[in-house]
Amino acid sequence: MDNNEEIRAKIEQAGIHVCVCTKFRDACWLDYSTRVANGVHGIGYWGEEADTYSQEEALNLFKAECHNPYYCKDVDEFIAKIKESK
Repeated sequence: MDNNEEIRAKIEQAGIHVCVCTKFRDACWLDYSTRVANGVHGIGYWGEEADTYSQEEALNLFKAECHNPYYCKDVDEFIAKIKESK
């Protein structure tokens, strides 16, 4: 899911926790996984190693480590999929 303030607000309004990492520089995607603390997280940033990895490298690593990803067409589908998984 793309990441911007409007999308994050809509997810929060739906009663879904949105982690502060979604606002980190280079967090260009949003992710929800039941394997990680329930909530939406930012993808594409590298904490303290932010200067040693490019955003493209971060996203490629996420894709390689993510098993069975589901890409949503819009925020409404993203919210519905999250609610289905709970």
